[in-house]
Amino acid sequence: MTGHKRYKVMSNEFEPKPTPSQPVVYQIRLKGHLDSQWTDWFEGLTITLEEDGDTLLTGPVVDQAALHGLLKKVRDLGMPLVSVNHIQFNETHPYRSKKEKEMNTNRKTAIIVGVLYIVGTVAGILCKVLTTPILDGPDYLVKVSANENQIVLAALFLLIMGLALAMVPVMMFPILKKQNETLALGYVVFRGALETVTTIAMVISWLFLTILSQEYIAGSPDASYFQTLGTLLLNGNDSIGSISQIVFPLGALMFYCLLYQSKLIPRWISGWGLIAAVLWIAVTFLDLFGLINPWSNTGLLMALPIFLQEMVMAVWLIVKGFNPSAIASLSAKTATNELLSAA
Repeated sequence: MTGHKRYKVMSNEFEPKPTPSQPVVYQIRLKGHLDSQWTDWFEGLTITLEEDGDTLLTGPVVDQAALHGLLKKVRDLGMPLVSVNHIQFNETHPYRSKKEKEMNTNRKTAIIVGVLYIVGTVAGILCKVLTTPILDGPDYLVKVSANENQIVLAALFLLIMGLALAMVPVMMFPILKKQNETLALGYVVFRGALETVTTIAMVISWLFLTILSQEYIAGSPDASYFQTLGTLLLNGNDSIGSISQIVFPLGALMFYCLLYQSKLIPRWISGWGLIAAVLWIAVTFLDLFGLINPWSNTGLLMALPIFLQEMVMAVWLIVKGFNPSAIASLSAKTATNELLSAA
């Protein structure tokens, strides 16, 4: 194993031409420098000796069987395998890896996730502002009837909030599953599916409330019945909200745990999210036991860290995106594990 400068030893140099049936080009990184005497053994591959002491084997592989045979040759050499990645042909650079395309996709994902967080948060605030003056107080049915459009608008904002935040785990899953697929799936279930269900249930209860309010104001003989039914709807809405308050921080814990482990964003942001999620869980349980009102000054103060953290994270994702080295590490880890398990 020799050489300190970067140079290339070509074995059966070829000029790949992009065609629909073009074989996949793989890039295999080995720890240590491979002598030029092994050129013929890796027929059809370009052997590149890196300055950092690694060796790159780059070239087309016709199918998985050929790839497994190639990996067995690497094993027989006794050289440590660092990573295995497949790259794409390109008219100007035939061995340019998929990193550029993946980086563009991941950059778009980061921006979309950041925007979704901001849209969801703004919609949630507007929803609360519109409903609090109407639904608080014993004469809520009268107020709902007089402000029906406002309640419908609030329900729309609530739906926007729920769908926007539910899209975040859907967008993040392809990336997060490379770190821990089980935890990433749990995040999708809690923040995607369960929160969507609770949000839709709350929207439906508000829309039913507008119908009840019209019947109540119309002077129906069963006005007391509508009053009772309206109270049940509000209480049911509160119960659904309590469930959502449990689902949300648990999903957040999974999310920030994955972000902290993967280093996709700075750890001070994901660590902040972990602490803030724990505080929100505390607020939820204190509310369940009637010890605190989440909308009291104390409850809002304990919820403030998660609100600020999500906004800071959203801006970071829009401006900076994900950590490129963390993305590369996750991709290499996944590709290597899949290929070795199939070998």
